[in-house]
Amino acid sequence: MEISDIYVHDAQLHRVIEDIEKQTVTFEVDLPILERGEEQEPRRLEFDDAYNYQVFEPPWHGLVTILDMHVVSESGRIRHVRIETNAGYRELFCSGVRVIDYDHVA
Repeated sequence: MEISDIYVHDAQLHRVIEDIEKQTVTFEVDLPILERGEEQEPRRLEFDDAYNYQVFEPPWHGLVTILDMHVVSESGRIRHVRIETNAGYRELFCSGVRVIDYDHVA
């Protein structure tokens, strides 16, 4: 799935999980069901071949809201991704991202 195809505006970020063995970074979020819709569902954004995950946000009370997610640059199959939030931004390098419904999580 292309990163620009995933609508993330106003997604609530609950947790970030780094899996060293699988080389993934997973965001547990409440993701909007429809573009510009208010209804959200729990989902996971799983970034494959992920590394150099960094958070550029001050200490924050409550959930962080994702405002945008876009590719900053590409080198071969690796993408430099920036996730804009209401508290600042987060960045990582990855080969791609998947949206996973909770009923498909093992």
